[in-house]
Amino acid sequence: MASEEDANAKYNKKGPAIWRFVKNAAFIVTLLFFLLSAILILDAYKFVSVRHANFARKKLMTSLQYMDPTIIESHTGFKVLGMEEYNTMQEELKEVRKNIREANMELMNKYTAVLKASSEIETTKKALEDLKKFEAEAEEEKKKKAEEEAAAAKAVEEEKKEEVGADAVEEKKEGDAVEAETAAAGE
Repeated sequence: MASEEDANAKYNKKGPAIWRFVKNAAFIVTLLFFLLSAILILDAYKFVSVRHANFARKKLMTSLQYMDPTIIESHTGFKVLGMEEYNTMQEELKEVRKNIREANMELMNKYTAVLKASSEIETTKKALEDLKKFEAEAEEEKKKKAEEEAAAAKAVEEEKKEEVGADAVEEKKEGDAVEAETAAAGE
């Protein structure tokens, strides 16, 4: 009897595992079918592009041709246009795009003018700064030259004073010598 119980135990152990596998496999297959159908629907409305799903798109487009526009409007919430309305909207769209391009070109021209003016202003500012630096250097050079000239003039004056002083000392010596001679001659 022990063998029958072991056989039943083994059977019971395999049974739940197989059942679990079947349930998981069924769930995975269901998810795959759901994803596949969602992708085909999105491809039909051109939200997603799947390489080999052109048939779904063609089927949808051919079925939409024969549907009543009110049904399409009720499902999508969009108005279905006739050919005349579509053509007028396309012409208006072309005109608006043309106007936008012209406005964009005007904007680009103004932007380039502003950019050009700002670059000219920057170069002018740099030139003014360079001029100020040059003027400051020129003033410093003038001050140095004036100081050098003043120092040279002072040196010349001192030399003259020394010469005059030396001449005066010599004259005084000569005068003293002459006085000494006259005094010696007068004695």
